[in-house]
Formats: sequence, structure tokens, C-alpha cells
Amino acid sequence: MRGKTMATNVIIVGEMHNDLFYECDAYKQIEEALITFITSNKDAIAEMDDEGIHREVHRVLNGLPKKIPGKSYIKRGGNGNNSSELFARLGVPIKLMTVVGRGAGWMIQEMDDLGVDTSCIFQLEETTPISTIIEDPTTTKIFTAANLKAKMNFSSITLDASYFQDSSIVFFTPLAPKFTPILEILQSSRITGMTAVTIERQATPNWKAFMSIMEGVKVDLLFINDRDALYLTGKEDVGAADEILKEYSAMRVYTLGSKGSLIKSEWTRDVALPVYDVPVVDRTGAGDAFAAGVLLKIHEIMQENGHLVEEMETTAESRILEIFREIATFGTAVASLKVSLARTPSSDEVREFISKHGILDG
Repeated sequence: MRGKTMATNVIIVGEMHNDLFYECDAYKQIEEALITFITSNKDAIAEMDDEGIHREVHRVLNGLPKKIPGKSYIKRGGNGNNSSELFARLGVPIKLMTVVGRGAGWMIQEMDDLGVDTSCIFQLEETTPISTIIEDPTTTKIFTAANLKAKMNFSSITLDASYFQDSSIVFFTPLAPKFTPILEILQSSRITGMTAVTIERQATPNWKAFMSIMEGVKVDLLFINDRDALYLTGKEDVGAADEILKEYSAMRVYTLGSKGSLIKSEWTRDVALPVYDVPVVDRTGAGDAFAAGVLLKIHEIMQENGHLVEEMETTAESRILEIFREIATFGTAVASLKVSLARTPSSDEVREFISKHGILDG
């Protein structure tokens, strides 16, 4: 049995890279050019074969300007970076564990300024990845530079259990093959902290990729949205997907978009909670904010009672249901404030919001 005295740090394992934002109307120009071509040539298009259509679309695209003017700026990016900033602004002691390349000093300094422990940001003599985010009136697209990100791994870095002794929670966001060595250390060591993971389709695009990381592994907490759960497992509803995913995590938290969230576990009935009704300014980062809120509340509970999963094994079902409602409410409140304020709320703002709107029930 793990002791009641818990370490203070939450360790975030995830990516940090450059995000190059580019505001332009390139996609809008493409859309308008194609619409103009189609509406002006309906009869001719109906007579074209596939080769002719390809040729005409190519001609339309070639007719657009080669150089696209726009407004550009660079920010820190990556799920590890985003979650670390969320936790730090919520007042939780955070350590970021990630791999970066050359020219990343300014990002590390900004993390330091936020109060994030940067002692586990490892720097390689490689190019720091740059994701390019095209923000267009028509759509937003992200070019991920996967070839550069693949080099930001832990294969040349020596890690052992001592890196995690001060952790109450180790959170992988999202879980990816490059983080397998870290997960193996946690599974084989007597670490006092809790292991939580986010599963996203972009990082584990199929069941084979998932199993390359999770075969023989069981974590304490797993976050996944309903769409990714169905895609990953090939099932048609969350209940059926959970019959598979429960083999890999004691607790599973499913986010359901506007329908709220669903917590499934080994200890009690399902807990399904709605969302708060708030005006939405910017949905960006809502999922990260929800997970941060859930883990922040779990972190607080663990400071008082010890390891959450072990506590569940000896806790009355009524209290387990109460805990689940508390953690999901906190996560939903953080996400609600994030999308309505278009910024990360403080811990005090979250508590004030919950005090005003009440604990969610389901």
C-alpha cells in the first residue's frame, strides 16, 4: 500500500515546439476560384472525364498567386506545453518532461517565468519542430512537421525511476510511441504517483499503434473523446468501446462534446455529467482544459488521502460517486471558463464559478 504522504509535483510528459501562426485568405481564394469555375462551366464539367476535371482544377490552382501575403507570429505550442501552462496558471506545481531541439531557449525561459520546473526539458542538437497553423476565414489547418517531431524522442536520454519520485501524477498528453520508455519505467517501478494518459487519434492513429504502447500495461486514468474511442476500437457506441479500453485503465473519462462527460470505472456505476451553459468565445484548448481541471482536483484529493485509485478500493460507493462528480465538475468548470474567457482561469475563478453554478449531477 502506498503511503498517505504524497509528493507535490504533477509531471507533464508531452511535446513542446514552435507554433507558426499564419493569418491569410489562401483557402478562401481557392474556394472562390473553384466555385467561380464550377458555376461558370456546369455544362462543360458534366461532359468531362476524370482526367479533364483534374486538369481544370490544376489550372485554377495554378492561376492563384504563388506568394500568399499574411500576418505571421510564433508561439510556444504542443500538448505538453499547453497542459503545463494550464496547470501552472491554475496554481499546481508542474514539471514538464519533453525533448526539444536547437533554438528552444526562449520557450524554456517562458516556462521558467510561469513557474514550471524545466529540469526535465532535454535539448538535442536537432531542429526544433515547427507546426504551421494556417488561419483562414474559410478554415484552419495545421501542418505538423511530423518528420521533425519524430526526432524529439527519448532514445538517447537516460532516465530512471528517480526522475518521478517527487510526482503525485504523471500525465502523458497525448500518449505516443515516443513516450513508451517512460511508461515502462513507471510500470516497473514502485512510483508513489498516479499515471494518467490522454489518447488522441493523431498520436495513436490505429489499434496497432495503441497496442504498441499499451500491450500489457494498465494505467490509473485514461482520457479520450467519444469519436476517437469509437474510431480506435471500431465499435459503434462508447459502452462497447469501454469494454475494450477498460482492460488498459482503472478509470476512463470520455468527453462527449456538448453532451458533457462520462466516467467509467471498476468501482461503481457510470457517472454522466452535463456541461455548463456558457457563451463560447473560443473553443481552442477545451479538451486540455477539461483534463487539467480533473487532474487538479485529483491532485488536491491525493494531497489529503493518498493515491486515488488505491483509495477507491476501500472507499464507500457513495463517496466514490461524490468524488467522480467533484472531479468532473472541476474539469467542466475549467473548460467552460477557458472557452468563455478565451484564456486560462485562475483556481480562484474556477472555485467561484462552481460556487455560483453548483456541482454538476448525473
